[in-house]
Amino acid sequence: MTTALMKFINCIPAHQDDANLDMKPSNYVDPKIVVEGEAKERAQIYHTSADKKFVAGIWECTACIERLIDYPADEFMTVLSGSVTLSDLDGNNPQTYSKGQSFVMPKGWNGLWAMKGTFRKYFIMYLN
Repeated sequence: MTTALMKFINCIPAHQDDANLDMKPSNYVDPKIVVEGEAKERAQIYHTSADKKFVAGIWECTACIERLIDYPADEFMTVLSGSVTLSDLDGNNPQTYSKGQSFVMPKGWNGLWAMKGTFRKYFIMYLN
């Protein structure tokens, strides 16, 4: 019986500087959902599954507020820098996540995603 050699994907540790990242402009944010500021974003994708439903990488965006309706994926995130405040669509019940904290945003979530400064995260997204 032969053991298959698995390919592992190394992610850049959070403590390394920008010189070690290969961030490219990205377009995850639809400009129509930005209610304040301008989303200038970039990402480095480490892995996308063959069926395109699983994506892992680093994402960063400038300060803005997005109005998210029916979020399209289940997503696990760890904040690398900056912070994000999530609230309901009226701005109530805010929860802020900062460097070193992790959280999950469930598919179908509705609310405001607010970044006061540049925000960077590791993310694992499952589009089911």
